[in-house]
Amino acid sequence: MSSRDLGKLVGVSQQSASQRILELIRDGLVARDLATRRQRIRLTPKGADVLRKEYADYQRVFEIKETLTIAGSVASGLGEGAFYMRQKGYKDQFRKKLWFEPYEGTLNLKVGGPDLAKLRILEENPGIEISGFEAAGRTFGGAKCFLASMGHVDCAVIMPIRTHHTDVLEVISKHYLRSAVGLKDGDVAELTVTL
Repeated sequence: MSSRDLGKLVGVSQQSASQRILELIRDGLVARDLATRRQRIRLTPKGADVLRKEYADYQRVFEIKETLTIAGSVASGLGEGAFYMRQKGYKDQFRKKLWFEPYEGTLNLKVGGPDLAKLRILEENPGIEISGFEAAGRTFGGAKCFLASMGHVDCAVIMPIRTHHTDVLEVISKHYLRSAVGLKDGDVAELTVTL
């Protein structure tokens, strides 16, 4: 599409369309490949993140009330969840703040598509604070939780304050969720989260 065609499509002049494209390129939101009299514009990962945030903001204003439904594919983790769920400093807080002691492990849901924007909504909500602590000369970081349900089973989303997962939602429950809900790797599970 030429910048003239783009301008007509969005109701601005060719010069304004061309200027806006250059601004988006300069900001790292789009990338451009030039061809004879045509150009190909594509979103960069940074541009996609900006759109996801914008989408999440609109959802928060127009759609989301007290609960949020998120779907994701069940994925095996590295087994780290079990180690953290065994820590007394976490277990005591879970009993007090979530009203249950979780099974020693987490259910990982890999989230994609439009539901990624919903993760941002969770990131921006305060949730239920789980404080970090020290034990046996080691520091354990804080997290925040949201009460949730998966089908008929009560559970909670746990979001470590420091994490390298950007598209994985960790879910805890007093039940072994894979068995309680009948899940295996690759299954899509839906979670209703209370904000």
